[in-house]
Amino acid sequence: MLPSDPRVRILLVGLLVTVGPPAEACTTILVGRGLTADGSVIHAHNEDMGNEAAGRLWWARRATHPPGTTLAVPYVDLPQAATTLGYWASGNASGAVGLDTAAKHRPYDSILVGLNERGVSMSCNWAHSRAPNREGVGIRRYAIRQILLERATSARHGVEILGELIETHGQADWGGLIYHLADSTEAWVVETTTRNWVARQVRDDEIRVTANRFRIGSDYDLSSASLVPDAVENGWLDASAEKLDFARVYGRPEKMSQPYDTRREQRVADLLAERAGALTPEDLFPVLRDRYEGTEHYTPPQPGPVWREDLDRRPEISRTISTNLAQSTFVAQMRSDLPVAVGAVMWLGLATPSYAGYVPLYAGGGEIPSDFSRSAAHTGEDSAWWLFRRLQRAADRDYEQSYPAVRKAWDRVLAAARSEARAVEGRVTTLLEAGESEQAIETLSGFTSRQAEIVLEEVRQLHPEPRAQGASGR
Repeated sequence: MLPSDPRVRILLVGLLVTVGPPAEACTTILVGRGLTADGSVIHAHNEDMGNEAAGRLWWARRATHPPGTTLAVPYVDLPQAATTLGYWASGNASGAVGLDTAAKHRPYDSILVGLNERGVSMSCNWAHSRAPNREGVGIRRYAIRQILLERATSARHGVEILGELIETHGQADWGGLIYHLADSTEAWVVETTTRNWVARQVRDDEIRVTANRFRIGSDYDLSSASLVPDAVENGWLDASAEKLDFARVYGRPEKMSQPYDTRREQRVADLLAERAGALTPEDLFPVLRDRYEGTEHYTPPQPGPVWREDLDRRPEISRTISTNLAQSTFVAQMRSDLPVAVGAVMWLGLATPSYAGYVPLYAGGGEIPSDFSRSAAHTGEDSAWWLFRRLQRAADRDYEQSYPAVRKAWDRVLAAARSEARAVEGRVTTLLEAGESEQAIETLSGFTSRQAEIVLEEVRQLHPEPRAQGASGR
């Protein structure tokens, strides 16, 4: 049941996704600050790219650029910003095989999710748009994501940057995308096509859930100038209209209300309803791991990927929130009562959320062991991503027996990390208030690195012979 308080609204927002071979992925949750225990904004996300889509995690430092510098991204040249912000990012390792990943590694062509030094978090889902795709015309979504992390000083600023990029250059290769941006005061959902976009601010008393379909109607707060004219020109809207229902007009009708999306959206609402008004990050981790446990839709891990088309052939199974398609998973918390360097933190895990060990990434930056940040998608034991993927593949073979023990181990690791985080954040806040910023950042960096090492040690203990199943872990 949903909360009886009429001020509390849980809005179910989704999104659709496919590429060359049809496929849809990702689940995103945005929690307004009126529904959290401490007034923070929470942003949670599973990045589903395919079970061979090897990923990595890294910190990019702030940089300055001479006047007149040009930025070359696929497929346009842009004026470079005078300063690009530092940011944490997770995305494709070179050579990864996933949804529409490039055959070759190109600059500005790998980022999927991130958090920058100004405390702006970012994620993205795919969607099906009636507007035609434009191959090689405009800016690829990977580049848009990186530019957002490099330049956005707030979530609203990120919306403005995104809108300008799409209106000026267009969005290349795949137009149906939904972007999510959050900071310590607000969150935004931006639904886009190759040429147009609408943006809606998440209200303080809302939980916004994005599966794989457009869900913004006529209640958008911002939009592209050509939104209505283009719809009229394509015959999707009457010429007398001044505003439109974006999902109805620009979304592909046959993809707008399928259980693949609606079931996940409702499941998140059900899981979070009782805690609405007192939500914490601890409430979001189990949601990202959910498989409809205790319901008629419970679906254990399947041997292969489960995309929308697979469910058409196998209606007895459900598209779960946690799948073996995940490249990464995170819960980000942005708090306005703390300095941004420590107040904005993204707890990120590589590969499938059910088996992920989450690492705290603070807006102040830091270091991460090289096992997490290997740029090549090799399958060696020094690749953190492949350690987690092998653990998932091994445990999924005997899920009912293996998973409870694995889950207990990760719950213990995460609980200890969350407890230590509170003490570390207190020390860092005191240092920042005393003007000891360098020592504060070193303290945060040390905590991040230490927790990453703990996570690596744990995954190796849980699956001590990663090569036993062969190079790919199958």
